[in-house]
Amino acid sequence: MSGGAADLWPDEAINAIHEASLTVLARIGILVESPAAREILLAAGCTASTSGNGNRVLMPAAVVMDAVAACRPRFTLVARDDARSIPVDADPGPTFVHNMGGARDMVDPRTGVGRRATMADQVRLTRVMHNMVNLHSVTSLVQPDDVPHPLEPLYSYLVLAHETDKPLGGPGISHAFQAHALRRMATAVTGADGFGGRYPVDLAFSPVSPLQLGADVTDALIATVRAGHVAVEILPCPAAGTTAPGSMSAAVATQNAEVLAGVVLVQAVAPGTPVYYGPRLSSINPRTGIVTSGPPETGVASIAATLLARRYGLACDCYGPTSDSVVIDTQFGYEHMANALLGLAARPRFLSGPGENQSGSGGSLEALVIDDEILNYAFYAHTPRPWDAAALDIDAIVEGVESSFGFLATTHTRTYLRSDFVRPLLSYRGGMGEWQASGRTGLVDLATERAAAYVAKPPVGLPDDVLAELCAVIDETARAIGLDAWPDPRQLLTAD
Repeated sequence: MSGGAADLWPDEAINAIHEASLTVLARIGILVESPAAREILLAAGCTASTSGNGNRVLMPAAVVMDAVAACRPRFTLVARDDARSIPVDADPGPTFVHNMGGARDMVDPRTGVGRRATMADQVRLTRVMHNMVNLHSVTSLVQPDDVPHPLEPLYSYLVLAHETDKPLGGPGISHAFQAHALRRMATAVTGADGFGGRYPVDLAFSPVSPLQLGADVTDALIATVRAGHVAVEILPCPAAGTTAPGSMSAAVATQNAEVLAGVVLVQAVAPGTPVYYGPRLSSINPRTGIVTSGPPETGVASIAATLLARRYGLACDCYGPTSDSVVIDTQFGYEHMANALLGLAARPRFLSGPGENQSGSGGSLEALVIDDEILNYAFYAHTPRPWDAAALDIDAIVEGVESSFGFLATTHTRTYLRSDFVRPLLSYRGGMGEWQASGRTGLVDLATERAAAYVAKPPVGLPDDVLAELCAVIDETARAIGLDAWPDPRQLLTAD
């Protein structure tokens, strides 16, 4: 653990938050709207509460901790290119980055004006994400509006699989049939089926804050876990001051209780199912009540969540770059950088957020490209520099001082200029004259150029048999849920 993380949230604080979460679950528990889930939880040792119209379930501490202990401690999220597969456990680092997911709109980075996302946007976004250096796993950044809503997660997964061979995170799930179809698709793409701790996809399920498990999403979670072959992320999204308490520690404790409640349900259905911790605590503007994610409290809460997850032996997927700015401007830059640095401080397994605009309500190609550079800097800032005898070569220092050409003429300097300094991915390093001649007005212009270059590259593509199988899953699912018509999946695999 880094000193900064321990200073912000010492062991005593993490233990106190843990105990508070257990007390909350034992005293008020969680509202469970699904009758099937209530039956499962009661059979697992939970008790019915007299409040909440009979739908609230109390979770004794022993039941909670037994469920935590039952989670698979280590597993792998498998990519089509197995060299890109991600080992998942609670150990500090390495940290792998994935993008923000499930935004409604595409946002103009210069004006802030949004429009509903389309499947063509999903193609372009994923092509950019495939080419990003510091994005290791890809999920659906937007929820396109030009396909039937029940099938959108399936269409989006098809696009992701066609555009990248990085590990794929499952789109948001609301119904069991979506999870079943995505599991089939992911197994076809990766060849993994959970055997040997190798999982083809992770699916995220969100409790409803404060302390509720909604009916549809909970029934989908139960069906998914029973079928096996997937890892599960419990991803609560409370807002401190409205759906969570106003103090940071109490808000983190409430969020922690929601994650633990999800763990209890998952392990009650299928002990040993891999689960990881997906905190998304935000705050509010106390004057307006509007949810905010850009202030540094987002990163500070991410550190606490990572340390709590590690206490339970769970990997953490915490938030990183995020901003409340409506455009890509200075506020966007410093908020994304601050929360990226804070999010990395406790060395979680996953850091999410790239591509985000306007507190997560939208995304843009330019935001992705700029976040790649922000992460480039942030990873550098968290990587120790060498100070061994080779780096501190006294003879090289003397040589540089005595040389009429200075240090730049020494082999030592040329070696370390390549290895010990940031290599910019986007940032401008030229002179004023060159800049003026380019006609650019700012960083967003550079990001637009870079994104266009990425979009112009060909997709990774899919083998014909795999593509046919994924399209067949979409067609079969559409017929099974009673749709009369739906877009041809193959016709949506274009950036035009």
